[in-house]
Amino acid sequence: MYGLGKTAMSRILPIVLSLVLVTCGWLALVAWWVPLDVRQQNALQAASGDVFARAEAAGFAEAQWGLARIAAPLVCLASIVALLRLSTVQRNLELCTAGLWEVLKSTSAAGNRWQAGLLTVFLAIWAASSLWLAGIGVTQRLKDWHAYRLHPGRKTLPNISQTNRQVIRYVESVTQPWDKILVLSDQKLFFLSYYLYPRRLFHPLHPESEFVIPLAHGERTLAAYTLANISPEYLAQIDPDYILEYFENAEMIDQDRLSEDQRWTAFLGGNRPSVLVNLRRYEPEELR
Repeated sequence: MYGLGKTAMSRILPIVLSLVLVTCGWLALVAWWVPLDVRQQNALQAASGDVFARAEAAGFAEAQWGLARIAAPLVCLASIVALLRLSTVQRNLELCTAGLWEVLKSTSAAGNRWQAGLLTVFLAIWAASSLWLAGIGVTQRLKDWHAYRLHPGRKTLPNISQTNRQVIRYVESVTQPWDKILVLSDQKLFFLSYYLYPRRLFHPLHPESEFVIPLAHGERTLAAYTLANISPEYLAQIDPDYILEYFENAEMIDQDRLSEDQRWTAFLGGNRPSVLVNLRRYEPEELR
């Protein structure tokens, strides 16, 4: 049976390498011949009207083209080297196959055929799942390219919503590193202190929301404190430099106050905000 395996490998291996060479060569040719702008335009036309979906589609196309332009020529080069050194590649593969076959053969010869069968199934499942998970991982990284690229985490602000990214960058642009900020929000903003460090943030969490897991897009309402709920004694104790009001749930938003913070509106390019963000200096005289 092993001899048949050697014969089959000597016939199949050159065919497989040739197919890989032709496929990757064609892919490299297309990736370098077709401009990136054309590929992105096709991706934008196929995407939905949502702004973030279109941005993700354009970034995904850019990442695909970049990967194809780099990886496809490298695979072609590796295939050519393997074809030129076919005997060496074939011998090494035969040694690997022979070693695996000997393990299965010895297990079966010892009377443990069911163990040999289980080992074979396990190895097949392991190989298939490894390829599947690797494919999922690469695809996800390509989809994330529009936001992350090769930037550090402090610049890309990973694993948070686009609105949270905007709020963080807005607060960072207005305040100074040594400022203290009182945050009133219906969001759980544990990450805010990390990204705005060394600023000191005070975010009193409502007791009814302490053990509640928030959902995306405000699908679960969290109880939150407003400025009216904060006592003068607490304000005097922390003595903040700024007060940040940040509410996303419609029940917590006063529509008349959406454009109250003119700097926030300007930060959004003049567009009417969809969430309430109001960052202002703390003036103790206002609350007396």
